[in-house]
Amino acid sequence: MLLGAHIGISGGLENAPDTARRIGCEVMQIFSKNQRQWKVPELSPSVAEEFRHHVKSAGIQAVGVHASYLINLGSSDPLLQRRSREALVEELVRADALGAVGVILHPGAHVGAGKEQGIANIVQGAVEALEATKALKAHLILEIAAGAGSTLGQTFEELEEIGRRVDRDDRLGYCVDTCHVFAGGGDFRTADGYAGMIDQIRNTIGLKRVEFFHLNDALFPPGTHKDRHANIGKGEIGAEPFRRLLTDPNFRNIPGVLETPLDEDEKEPYSAYLRDLAILRDLLHSKAKA
Repeated sequence: MLLGAHIGISGGLENAPDTARRIGCEVMQIFSKNQRQWKVPELSPSVAEEFRHHVKSAGIQAVGVHASYLINLGSSDPLLQRRSREALVEELVRADALGAVGVILHPGAHVGAGKEQGIANIVQGAVEALEATKALKAHLILEIAAGAGSTLGQTFEELEEIGRRVDRDDRLGYCVDTCHVFAGGGDFRTADGYAGMIDQIRNTIGLKRVEFFHLNDALFPPGTHKDRHANIGKGEIGAEPFRRLLTDPNFRNIPGVLETPLDEDEKEPYSAYLRDLAILRDLLHSKAKA
């Protein structure tokens, strides 16, 4: 697996790849804009070109763009539904301009309308966004959810249903967040547990359609549906179980990025990432404990 982290863009979008390189990332994830605002300035061609140049010069092998938290394709509210679909199209356009693999999206929540209606809304929104951007290369990458409240896509089975109904195999992929899987009850800490998770993926969304990983420990025990990330080895998952995932041949050269908590360190804002990346690299290159 190729290792990296989510990098902030407050210092300028075009400078994020250099930050990623400085802390030892092979891959990276970003927001392409302010993730908590609907309307933002358009991405200028010059900034996009400079970003791609810095990605190349920094040796970053893949970039993922995380979609805005405001987007909820599962909503039945007409205004939010329209805004979400328009925003997703914009996210895909921006990601393509930046040369990113795709847009990583939380599928959404039904907010009381019910699972069936919520999934139908997500499917329609995804179909519209992919059709509107059919000339682009950027993929839509659906992320498994932790399962809090009315969120959808909280199991691999739900993700498979959404993907099957969208039916855009060439540009639809999936992101596996280790904290979300664990919070949803997928305890992969043992060899049997890990094998069970892999079988689930194989029999639903398919191993080859996993395009991204979020590598996060979990603050709470499995099955609690609490989406609270912890630093690697500091949570309920622990460091050692990540070894199986990092060394799994099924996921060779697939990007895996940290979204773990950061320290309030003025000298090095990404000091926590540096520690977590060191742990992951040690797991990747050293022998398993007896």
